[in-house]
Amino acid sequence: MLKQIESAPLNPASWVELLAKVRGLNDPLSIKSLEIIIDGLKRIEECNARAVEKNQVPAQVSSMSKAMFVRLAKAYNSPTLLKEVGLIYLRDLNLPDVALQHFERSMRLGGPEKELRPLSEAAAVAVQRQLTQTNGQGAGHSGIVMAQHAKPIAPNIIRKTGKLLMPTRFNPTDSMKLTESAVLAETVVAEPLPATTKECLGEADAAIKKGMLRRAEVLLKKAEENPAGKPEMWQAWTNLGQASYEAGVAPLVETAFLQALMYNPMELASHFNLALGYHLNEKYEAALVEYLRAIQINAKHPKVWCNLGVLYFQMDKYEPAEKALLEAVKFNPEYIRAWDNLAAALGAQDKLDEALDACKRAVELRPDYPEAYFKMGVIYFTRNELAQATTEFQRAALLPALTAYSECFQAMIYARLEQTEPAEAAVHRAVKVDPKCDMLWMAWNDLGLAFFSTANYPGAITAYGEATMIKPDEPEAWFNLGVSYHQGGDLKAARASYQQAVDLREQQPGAWHNLGIVCAQTNDYAAAMKAFRQEIHWDPTNVRAWYDLGVALEKLDQYDKAVVAFARVDELNLASAAAS
Repeated sequence: MLKQIESAPLNPASWVELLAKVRGLNDPLSIKSLEIIIDGLKRIEECNARAVEKNQVPAQVSSMSKAMFVRLAKAYNSPTLLKEVGLIYLRDLNLPDVALQHFERSMRLGGPEKELRPLSEAAAVAVQRQLTQTNGQGAGHSGIVMAQHAKPIAPNIIRKTGKLLMPTRFNPTDSMKLTESAVLAETVVAEPLPATTKECLGEADAAIKKGMLRRAEVLLKKAEENPAGKPEMWQAWTNLGQASYEAGVAPLVETAFLQALMYNPMELASHFNLALGYHLNEKYEAALVEYLRAIQINAKHPKVWCNLGVLYFQMDKYEPAEKALLEAVKFNPEYIRAWDNLAAALGAQDKLDEALDACKRAVELRPDYPEAYFKMGVIYFTRNELAQATTEFQRAALLPALTAYSECFQAMIYARLEQTEPAEAAVHRAVKVDPKCDMLWMAWNDLGLAFFSTANYPGAITAYGEATMIKPDEPEAWFNLGVSYHQGGDLKAARASYQQAVDLREQQPGAWHNLGIVCAQTNDYAAAMKAFRQEIHWDPTNVRAWYDLGVALEKLDQYDKAVVAFARVDELNLASAAAS
């Protein structure tokens, strides 16, 4: 099949055979790309057939351009190749509508918007000019800018989810683990207290084992009226601190370890434990002081370095976090949590290759490590390696703290594969687990784009509407909701959504553009002119904005100003052609 395309790269029939094969593999992403490519090749055939009928010379495609189509056959989802073929349609074949489809598809597949957006704008203007020449009417607007979607950036997501990292305690034991129900069941605090210190310590120990932590605290405070030896008191308060840590009672962790420090200020564990207490209560500066004091006592203890790395991470100090965690794995190369935390510190700095290596090291040591799998999934997703990302998120979803995040990513993967049913199901699973998950708006946003790409505008409106409810201060969601209303024919709702988008973020050329278009469609050309001027203010070299401003000025009978705007369009197009 590829040999047939190599021999005749512009023959749609060979590409149709390739599409049939891909369709059998159930690859919807590729199906859409190939359909766009085939439609473009059929347009070339149609144009050449008309040229022959009129005794004109058919379109000439250079051997270099044909070679580009051959390359595209081997990688039809390549954003770069789709862009290059789009340029062939725009500049060599004068088929800007086909070029526009290729540019938009390239952006849909993650191509660089900074490069593709100007090309898309130039193609849209060229399409409108062709229509004007064909129908002999005055210039019309260039049409709306299509929907966008947020692109989760690995460092940002790792920074966000890395805040879920918890510090470890100094000397964990199984005997201290308590159930949450036992702690919540505690009601006895005001019972009579024993008369002697020895009895207080004995009852405190029993209370800790039963999960009666507040009762234990009262008993230990009573014991301090006539304290026993320092080692005994240190151990009693330390036991209470460790039990409080296991039970998730952060304030009592700090209280208990602060008391323990008083009885042994030279002990490494005393400073480590107090640092842990401060750390859990988000008293980061105080925690930092105590971790550093612990390091002064023993500079080779991996747990101290690991917790210090977690602390720096949570303080948004990623480079010091990396250095601390490197010390942790240096002193204990099999320290799994340190490897995972190191991956977070590296990922937060966009050192994704190194972060991936650290994750792999963690799962080599412990194959059931959801946190590491999640980071791997984020990295693979950012690289558009969706199959690997899916596998890692399935493993990560086993950890309750990461389930909603993982489901959101699964939804985005299905959405980018244009599989709307499983995408919607994944979003609903995420909502069920955590309706406040801060990734949900992105998942709804991507689902909206998937619906939008199949012209299911009611579905897109629903999805984007959910995104705006979850994150009402996110202008992109309002922009996309406006595009969906616009394409669905509800111009009033579209205008309101675009207005909300620019109210939230004034520096948003696409929203100003579409606001101008919807105003023009409702004959409010004065408002349209103002919107296009705002678009130009934020994007002075935007060909589309100048063109549509010219159209609006003509409608307002400001012909001299319109001539200036259209002249600017020609200048920008010439500059773009010269640059490329």
